[in-house]
Amino acid sequence: MNKKLSKILISVLLLIFILPIFSSCTSTSLVTKLSNNKNEYEIKVDIDCENKAAMVYQKTKYINRTSDVALDNVYFHIFPKAFSEGVINKPVSSLNTKKAYPNGESYGEVDINKVYVNGVDAETEYLNVDKDILVVNLNEKLLPNKSVYVEFQYYLKLPNILHRYGYGNNTINLGNFYLIACVYDKNEGFYSNSYHYNGDPFYSDMANYSVEVSYDKNYVLATTGYKISELLQDDKKIDTIKAEGVRDFALILSDKFKVISEHYNDTIVNYYYFDDKNPEKSLKASVDSLKTFSELYREYPYKTLSVCESDFVYGGMEYPNLVFISTTQENYDDYIYTIVHEIAHQWWYNMVGNNEYKYGFLDEGLTEYSTYLFYEQNLEYNMDTREMIKNTTNSYLLFIDVYEEVFGKVDTSMLRSLNEYNTEPEYIYMVYVKGVLMYDNLREIIGHNKFIKALKYYFNQNVGENATPEDLIYAFNKTCGRDFESYFNNWFNGNVVIESL
Repeated sequence: MNKKLSKILISVLLLIFILPIFSSCTSTSLVTKLSNNKNEYEIKVDIDCENKAAMVYQKTKYINRTSDVALDNVYFHIFPKAFSEGVINKPVSSLNTKKAYPNGESYGEVDINKVYVNGVDAETEYLNVDKDILVVNLNEKLLPNKSVYVEFQYYLKLPNILHRYGYGNNTINLGNFYLIACVYDKNEGFYSNSYHYNGDPFYSDMANYSVEVSYDKNYVLATTGYKISELLQDDKKIDTIKAEGVRDFALILSDKFKVISEHYNDTIVNYYYFDDKNPEKSLKASVDSLKTFSELYREYPYKTLSVCESDFVYGGMEYPNLVFISTTQENYDDYIYTIVHEIAHQWWYNMVGNNEYKYGFLDEGLTEYSTYLFYEQNLEYNMDTREMIKNTTNSYLLFIDVYEEVFGKVDTSMLRSLNEYNTEPEYIYMVYVKGVLMYDNLREIIGHNKFIKALKYYFNQNVGENATPEDLIYAFNKTCGRDFESYFNNWFNGNVVIESL
């Protein structure tokens, strides 16, 4: 065998044997990074599918990840409180009330029975007008890098609402159902915002989950994470689920679900549906999305991705390894678009998080533009992205004209919290639509390759953490060797003049 042939053979062997191992190790190491030194949630939820209620036991290992602050207490969000009767911060605006409540307004209940800290009864207090933040006082100061165990027992009564949390005729949605630790911000302390119907009022740290779910044996369950075991006990299934290094944890179940699946690398993609007439096409779009964003940004590192047709008032909702896709889409193209968008959130929201209440454009704007990039790279879906940008621009300008005519002026700034947007349309146009125009304009300026390189840098620098607008600006500055601070600030502050195409 000559030397040249020997080198070729060695190269082939490397491609066949070594690179797949390296790829697998890369994905594994990313999950390890995402899960290392993170809070841990042990949850047991017994779901009464007939009466739409649940009993929950929760034990949270909370780690003080600050470098120099001793904590006297820990704050927890109680997001189900937003669905209770008489709250000020309602889960839907008047614009969507009838659509969200097809059977008339319905309310849930949250009853927290017991709270313990390291096994001892804990003193607690509630914050905000809706009492949606639970402050758990610790028995002694929690020093940096030390941990404490906080236990809860509580009862949930679900509302009949087509939302993240609630039920419709087809699905029981358990998004944001448990008590999740508030993020500790070095400048503001525990971030304790109330729920808001604009956007996604969430801000959370990566964590690890061990969850046991009991439910009616006639139902099919989809979750964040992956199933370790399933037992059949009398008329109930008991599933044990593990999720490592995820931003949140959610469940959805139905007695009408059918499931089809396909593998992409080491990930199994599951599509759960009950009414979709094109399930194979929906599954293909899910796999294509996973493949495209893995190639654009970084390989998806988790074992599962579940896409679920659901009763939901909006187009869709993202959770780690799990997305809800609403049956209310006007047409099938919109349904596919939503699948792509929600899967892009696995990168921009889950793996790279941010304060969604304060900086909604960071995840939503980038996710929406990633959806445009998907269509640009997958021409078989017959979507002209340049035409999409043109229509997006004209739609934005029309919104500005109409808004000014009705209200006299319009605030085009993007650096606003959810409660600072006057209407849902204003939020959508400043966060999603203007976000797309900002990213597209930037890509036109620096070119596609540098644009993607900068986003990869942004991802790798912030994966597993919560990013800020400053982190985004830094990524483009560092990658391109230019100062983009003025560019971004002009977009953020509403100083950019947008013209029709």
